[in-house]
Amino acid sequence: MYEFRRNIKPSQRFEYGIYQLADHLFGRKKLFKDRSGFYKRLAATLKASGEGKITPLERRKDLSLEEFHNHYVKKGIPVILEGAAKDWPCVKKWSLEYFKELHGDDEILYVDQLKHGFPFEATTLREVINNIRSGGGKYYRFYPLLDRHPEHIKDFDYKWLLEHKHKSGKRFQAFQVFMGGKGTITNFHNAAASNIFVQVYGEKEWILYSQYYNAVFDADPVQNLYRGAPAKAQNPFNPFIEDPYYGPYGLFKYIDGYSVHLKPGDVFWNPPFYWHAVRNPVDSIGVGFRFLSPWYSFKISPLYMFCDRFLAKNPPYRKAYKLGSQEIGLVHLAEFGKLDEYLKIMAEKEAQKKQAQG
Repeated sequence: MYEFRRNIKPSQRFEYGIYQLADHLFGRKKLFKDRSGFYKRLAATLKASGEGKITPLERRKDLSLEEFHNHYVKKGIPVILEGAAKDWPCVKKWSLEYFKELHGDDEILYVDQLKHGFPFEATTLREVINNIRSGGGKYYRFYPLLDRHPEHIKDFDYKWLLEHKHKSGKRFQAFQVFMGGKGTITNFHNAAASNIFVQVYGEKEWILYSQYYNAVFDADPVQNLYRGAPAKAQNPFNPFIEDPYYGPYGLFKYIDGYSVHLKPGDVFWNPPFYWHAVRNPVDSIGVGFRFLSPWYSFKISPLYMFCDRFLAKNPPYRKAYKLGSQEIGLVHLAEFGKLDEYLKIMAEKEAQKKQAQG
């Protein structure tokens, strides 16, 4: 596997760590407001090493369990396990039509993560799938399939997943289904949880950068379960276009990343705190098997795990993972102060159902 260049001075990474800690403690840019000098020095350092490159992530066939744990998990290195799930029932039988017919009546919380304030709607899985099929642009993230329909655990090789996850990853274990139409995207973000991602239907593309490059991403303070890279212009940086416009994201030209292209049956190991953006080149279904190992995540990034655990406030760490174990959309609503509004809507719907039945 190509090793990304470590082309930032240790003193610069330490300096930026102080900025990040201050952002979490006091609010973004309330302290050390003028960082132009730091970024001028950082730009000079990065440009001196030349332009970076995006390299296809390593793909492994028949990777032994021992090597997977000793080389990739312990060291926090991402890898694609090519075709590891090709014979699983989920890969053989799942499709958008399959879910529409089987669970189309499921009432779901749809949150639009690409619009300011994360607008939401209480809808059904059928309506979302109809939108995807018609090219409407919806991308339903974090569908809690197994919480609602636990019988689908049979569609996975659950023993294989348990063997491959980190041995101490016993907190926040969740299966989260992602259904998106052609061209839908998720912008750069990272999180403390580990992810064994199974591509079930269609294809999916990722761009990865190590948390080593945190100073380039200049993340917002963590609010709950994840942190996003702030938009320095009207639109966030899009790494998937052939000739990306860098503009205010000029430092991205000088850092190394990885490209990931998943096809049905591929399994992708995504360690904690790797920055990643995701795109669906075609209609797609994927499943993230996530788990949290606090000590392991702390070893990957002591600063970010400390901030997640003690400084996340909206909602705080424990409440975020409690809500996230039900549905991640609830965490987003709590972040923007809309959780009570949604719960009121659902309570009114439940009351109307009971009235109609009685």
